[in-house]
Amino acid sequence: MQAFLASWFDSLEGGDTPDAVCSSRWRELIQQAANGELDDWQSTPPGMLALILLFTQVPKRLGLPSPERWHFKARALCISGIRRGFDTQLDLCGRHGFYAPLFHSQLEEDKLLLSRLLGGMRALAADQDPQLCRLAQWQGWWQQAGLESAVAGCQSNV
Repeated sequence: MQAFLASWFDSLEGGDTPDAVCSSRWRELIQQAANGELDDWQSTPPGMLALILLFTQVPKRLGLPSPERWHFKARALCISGIRRGFDTQLDLCGRHGFYAPLFHSQLEEDKLLLSRLLGGMRALAADQDPQLCRLAQWQGWWQQAGLESAVAGCQSNV
């Protein structure tokens, strides 16, 4: 799990397409997750994040189709993890990945929850390091979530 998360965040940071070895390993992990072979990963915050990524972001990054049931599974994992406080034990980038099912949900309740979660993340970032609130990534996250009305509040502190 840790090796997968490291390879995932390294590939995002570098902006590179995953190499053939990495892509092959990720495909194997997607299949294992779909078969329930990685269900024990649900017991830790990083494990839950890894499963959510395997059901949402990784197939997209590899150009693979993702069955609708994977989206439902990822959403269920996300909501369960939030209830258990797993999301709050991750750094900001990890939390963004954790909330991926909410970013892509069409449900109004998910958008409302995501708005609250992003607001809390931003407040936490402001307490820890005010410079983090000035990053354009916050505006991007609000817009990605379809929460453009909240962008104005984010920009007011720039």
